[in-house]
Amino acid sequence: MQSELRRQFLQELLSKDLEKIASIWLLDRIPFLFQEDRGLYIDWKFALAKKLGIDCASILIVGSSCTGISFNPYKNYKPFDNTSDIDVAIVSDYYFNEAWRALRNLGSRRHSLPPREKQSIEDHVQRHIYWGTIASEHILPLFPFGSKWQRALSEMSSVIPTMGRQIKLRIYKDFESLRSYHINNLKSLRDNALS
Repeated sequence: MQSELRRQFLQELLSKDLEKIASIWLLDRIPFLFQEDRGLYIDWKFALAKKLGIDCASILIVGSSCTGISFNPYKNYKPFDNTSDIDVAIVSDYYFNEAWRALRNLGSRRHSLPPREKQSIEDHVQRHIYWGTIASEHILPLFPFGSKWQRALSEMSSVIPTMGRQIKLRIYKDFESLRSYHINNLKSLRDNALS
């Protein structure tokens, strides 16, 4: 099935508008993980939203758990499987600004962080913030809301269909940032496919 998904995606990637591909494959669909069960997807989003204290409309599942295959150019369209994590996009100007403020205010404390956290912060300075995103995977504890959100992710890792899976969050400033970030990634995939 995933080989068919890969073939279909590559065909569309080379023939359709990137904005449409972003909508069709990532932003306007029931994620692959939920096997076309819209009710289960909505229930899952409502449960996570309640735990995070946000509106469920601002939650989208992206990545291979959404598409069925990885769009990471280094993973060669790897199929979603039992080891795959769950990538969740949170669209919130409020939480984006809170997170960015926390990162900016680290000051000299930044130098005493573990190497992975330091690198993550550098990645934000170099590229993530430009795209209006905060990749919270390694730095969630640094945010004022971090411990609450970590508990929520841990709890959601014990419910179907995300049971036993790592859940990662990216916070986007707005929907335009979310779309632009993914369109840029799709452009890179198209360039790689053409070369």
